[in-house]
Amino acid sequence: MPTRVLFLTLKTFSFTGGIEKVCRSLSRVLYDLSEEELVQSTVYSMYDKNADRDSRYLSKNQFRGFNGNKERFVVQSFLSGLKADVILLSHIHLINIVYFIKKLHPHKRIYLLAHGIEIWKKLSDTKLKMLNQLDKIICVSQFTADKIMEMHHIPSAQLEVLNNCLDPFYYLPGDYDKPQILLDRYHLNRKNLILFSLSRLSSSEKYKGYDHTIELLPKLLEEYPNLVYVLAGKWDLVEKKRLDDLIAINHLQEHIRLVGFIDEAELTEHFLLSDVFILPSKKEGFGIVFIEAMASGLRVIAGNKDGSVDALQNGALGLLVDPDNQEDILYGISMLLQHHQSDEDKKNLQEKCMQAFGYKQYLKSLRNLLLNGKISPTPVEVY
Repeated sequence: MPTRVLFLTLKTFSFTGGIEKVCRSLSRVLYDLSEEELVQSTVYSMYDKNADRDSRYLSKNQFRGFNGNKERFVVQSFLSGLKADVILLSHIHLINIVYFIKKLHPHKRIYLLAHGIEIWKKLSDTKLKMLNQLDKIICVSQFTADKIMEMHHIPSAQLEVLNNCLDPFYYLPGDYDKPQILLDRYHLNRKNLILFSLSRLSSSEKYKGYDHTIELLPKLLEEYPNLVYVLAGKWDLVEKKRLDDLIAINHLQEHIRLVGFIDEAELTEHFLLSDVFILPSKKEGFGIVFIEAMASGLRVIAGNKDGSVDALQNGALGLLVDPDNQEDILYGISMLLQHHQSDEDKKNLQEKCMQAFGYKQYLKSLRNLLLNGKISPTPVEVY
């Protein structure tokens, strides 16, 4: 009898953030395990429409979008949850739905995915009580696990660390040449050295570190006059104004391109355009963008005080810097820019990234969790 799995999400296909990327990869895992007849899976999305479903990840009968109808989503999730063997929650906001299910069926397995800042916040006593009733909290990084133990005093036995994987349909380049179409679009040439950051540019999330990179550009330009910083991501108007002012004060209009939202279809091309990806953040739960960059052969600089450490495998795959130390960031950028990356270097980085964060290992870990209740199977003792 296949294990009946219900996966509850807020958004899966109608948005392109990190949590949504995790939900898509996990949906594909459920599809693959269903094909093996190991699980019988259903995915509910509170905000997606049925038409948002991407057929690469799930079949039509495995997905239901509720188009923002919260009441219907909650009722249907509760009823379906009563019939499931395992319930997966993509976000802590969904924890209320399963509270009474757990009361009625204490042996039903309920797992929460913990990404980062959404679960580090102060929680109500009710939420904490619910959190303690979960069978497992699946943390995307050791940093997230440590934060949950520190802030909410959840015992370590209740936590499992499962790093995010690269999307199984992510476009992996075999040719590492800079795309001419992007050079032309951003008025660049092949003599330019290009720093690249991709992040939501939000006035309420000033911990990503892209403003530190802007402030370092005048010093970097003394040594690298052809340097250009391409800063991408959807902005709000308050943050856009702040960044425009910062660029003007430092007279950097010729050396920065604020390019806005990037379509997923052009993501790999932007990594190929660049010489270094940099995002020295301080509150990253994991940072899927780092593994996307490295899977494209691009060197990465990240902060050493958050989940980025997991994404860079403690510095084995990229350069970790102190996000609060401008000299450390400056030294890191200069060190990488001094050394040209050959196509062979890029291919080696790509292969190492795939070994660490490829989809097959993620599938294996989740198979263990859903069928056996643990990500890593208990080793067999040899006498």
